[in-house]
Amino acid sequence: MSEASTYEEDFWEEDSDDDWLTDTPITYREAVASLRTLVTQHADVQVDWNGRRGPDNDARVTFAGPTPLHVRLRSATQLADFTHLISSGIPLPNRHAVWYPQEQVIRARLIGDFDQVHNVLAQQVLPKARRAVNPDSALGRDLAGLLAEVGAFHASEPATSGGAPGRTMRLVAVPRELRLLYRARHGSGLSPVLELTQASARNREEAEQELASYGTSYLFSLGKATGASLRLWNTEYRMGSRRGPSHSGKVRFPTRRYASHPAELYGAGNSLARDPVERYLKYYQVLEYYMPKAVAAAVAAQGVARAALATSPLGRPRGSDRLDAERNALDAVIESAVTPQQLAHLLSDSDLFATISSSQIIQHVQALESDASGGLLAGYDYRSDLSLRVYGIRNRLVHMKEGGGPRGLPLLAPYSREARDLAADLRTVRYLAEHAMERWSTAL
Repeated sequence: MSEASTYEEDFWEEDSDDDWLTDTPITYREAVASLRTLVTQHADVQVDWNGRRGPDNDARVTFAGPTPLHVRLRSATQLADFTHLISSGIPLPNRHAVWYPQEQVIRARLIGDFDQVHNVLAQQVLPKARRAVNPDSALGRDLAGLLAEVGAFHASEPATSGGAPGRTMRLVAVPRELRLLYRARHGSGLSPVLELTQASARNREEAEQELASYGTSYLFSLGKATGASLRLWNTEYRMGSRRGPSHSGKVRFPTRRYASHPAELYGAGNSLARDPVERYLKYYQVLEYYMPKAVAAAVAAQGVARAALATSPLGRPRGSDRLDAERNALDAVIESAVTPQQLAHLLSDSDLFATISSSQIIQHVQALESDASGGLLAGYDYRSDLSLRVYGIRNRLVHMKEGGGPRGLPLLAPYSREARDLAADLRTVRYLAEHAMERWSTAL
């Protein structure tokens, strides 16, 4: 059995000081004993404890299945939640959800722009509200109560011909059991989950499929109706690089003038509210903005009349090196914006280089060459390989035709696992965009 499923994600983290962990009349040992008795009736659940206490010694509850889930019993106060979960629920880790077969209910976590949802809810409760919702404000508490008591954005399926109720869907407050399983810190009333009732699934696989089918459609309709950006959790979400860009924190009085359009694009790329795919394309558009300048400079340097007669400054194979092709125009921008030494300094970050030199994290694009130990090749000019990688990712993002892009390349969809792994490439294309803006800036 594999080790714990530790879905690390920006929105939900491990609980540490939840206000629902209160004093209890039973001891921790008694709670473990109670769970051990309970799981004798459930072959797919196991409780292990070494008899000691502490963060590394808490009892571990294991839920078997295609994706085993390991959860720590951190306090005896969690006994009631674990009891209900073991007795009635079936975890669906691939969707960060729980299915309750007897209740015909599935509850699943959501990720996306919660602030957007809060503001839409606020408009319904208080139409004149204009500011972002503070969870600790009176309005924030009202919204939390709304989600906890009645939910929001109700949608119902017509009753069947026999009079049986149809499925219903709504957003509700995060249940404590979901927080236990998937380590949700931000489980306050303003972090909604999706609840599907009258689910007809007969087994785990059908429950996942029913949630995915109806949940995806519901969230799409919600987005159309309100502009809310919410989606179901996907087991493929992970990060290829946890390191972010290095910022000095120093803001100096400007001495250089930058063109307004790339500056706006760069600012949009910096917006964490945007998804990684959109941010990547914004940074790429900065590089694209400077292509005419870079191509003109290369044409002049090569002494030819036009771009169709010039070649890539990064030495592409003959026949595929014409400078009037966008891929080679990107070569000209990168060749003008950064030196091999500057790029080597960026790539000296081992975490970043390990990601973009791997052919498995972002597939079907150029992976950078590495030495036998997985490090940088000494004296190697990485600009050519990096340009191919940047352009390759751009193609997988832009060419969203059904069936794939050029030469059948698969799509790099906004909420795919690869999109979640764009952190290292985002940092790299951002670096290139910054240097391009510096290269073509002028003195104030």
